[in-house]
Amino acid sequence: MQALRKDLMPPRNHTPPAELLVSLLRQGERWFTDQLTARMEDAGITPMTVAHTLVLAHLDEAGASTAELARRAGVTRQTMHRAIRQLTAEGLVYLEPGTGFPRTGLVRVTQTGTERRRKAQDILADLEDELGDHLGSETVAILRSILKMPWPKDAR
Repeated sequence: MQALRKDLMPPRNHTPPAELLVSLLRQGERWFTDQLTARMEDAGITPMTVAHTLVLAHLDEAGASTAELARRAGVTRQTMHRAIRQLTAEGLVYLEPGTGFPRTGLVRVTQTGTERRRKAQDILADLEDELGDHLGSETVAILRSILKMPWPKDAR
């Protein structure tokens, strides 16, 4: 009986894959990433990678523990550890020993890391201005407002 009901229901209209919200969000993220990379290369600066973004975008002047950075970035501690190792090797961050348990150290930004982050932020601000020129500044403001709204919690 249940199978018969499904057969009688009209087919669900499916959104084409390229128009799925997740695809559109990735397309926008890809535009920003590609433009940021190209402009940093044009300026003679090593581009920001995902690892750079995971750490530098979430690290303030006070520093933070690996666990706190992972929470802010929404990734696992293992992922954050790998990113921190990469950025430490590049001289963009350093680990300052903590006062308690050895793993309570703080991750801090070096001067080189601060300069690279500042340049990336300047380029991203320019890209947002360009997007505003293309779509309209009001549309970009609405998009920012919508994306800042709380997302649903894990609904499984």
